[in-house]
Amino acid sequence: NEGSVSTQLGLPSIPTIAEDLTVMRDISVADYVDGRVHIAHISSKKAVDLVRQAKSKGIKVTAEVTPHHFTLTDEELVNYDTNYKMNPPLRTEEDVNAMIEGLKDGTIDCIASDHAPHSIEEKEAEFIYAPNGILGLETQLGISISELVHKNQLTINQLIEKLSINPRKILRIPIPQIKVGEMANLTIIDLNEVWTVDIKKFKSKSKNSPFDKKLLTGKSVAVINKCQMFKDGEFTKLN
Repeated sequence: NEGSVSTQLGLPSIPTIAEDLTVMRDISVADYVDGRVHIAHISSKKAVDLVRQAKSKGIKVTAEVTPHHFTLTDEELVNYDTNYKMNPPLRTEEDVNAMIEGLKDGTIDCIASDHAPHSIEEKEAEFIYAPNGILGLETQLGISISELVHKNQLTINQLIEKLSINPRKILRIPIPQIKVGEMANLTIIDLNEVWTVDIKKFKSKSKNSPFDKKLLTGKSVAVINKCQMFKDGEFTKLN
């Protein structure tokens, strides 16, 4: 992110105006052709404002944000840790607060993991050469519950909409129902389970997470899909 941190570190940066102009352009095109546009990985306050204004005018625009963009700032980069390098980059506290407000008022429809695994060797390169991206799948739910639900920014029902229901609506994928005869598609959550992120225990082959050793409250304890259940690291066939 272009700002005091990038200047201090002496690194090339990406200004928020690069994102803002792209979002403005895409919204304008969607308005002109009466089409739909989805803004992925929104990260700047101005971009959130543009989406909010577009929605108020009836333009068919939706947006998503990642857990790292509503929790972390560019201040994390002062030690040149490449696990904090991503695209779009981490921005300021003002931008982070704007992401949370966007989630609360419905401007931002979804929370996406932005799962981008990279090998240890790739991430150990010099900062400027290391690839963008972090692991997202294994911490997405825990970060979201800890930072949004337990801090009274969203209710658990609102969080489920951001994580599960709204993405299906946007992509026009049928929403599973919990009733007899429907295909089972469930995630069982313990809202109060306290756990510490440990990249050594990740199932992913990669370990590039900025949340290693972070204490979280809230976790998925089981997943049921069709006639299979995943719990305690094992798959079980259900009758």
